[in-house]
Amino acid sequence: MIHDIVRAALVIAVLAAGCSLLVETRQRLAVIELSARMVTAQPYAATVYQPTPMPQPEPGRLRQLGRATLDLADAALGIVR
Repeated sequence: MIHDIVRAALVIAVLAAGCSLLVETRQRLAVIELSARMVTAQPYAATVYQPTPMPQPEPGRLRQLGRATLDLADAALGIVR
């Protein structure tokens, strides 16, 4: 009799785990399908608002020298490769 009770409890546990996996998989597939429908149905909805960037101040002389040095080093590495 104890074997039957343990067996029934294990069957219930396995069925519960299987059902939870099934529900989780269906939920994820539904979310994927919904997002795919939103993208294909409304192409303008995929665009994201991007504010206009603030104008950058003119770089100083030291920054210009550093950028030129890095560009020169990059060009030299490109030649060596």
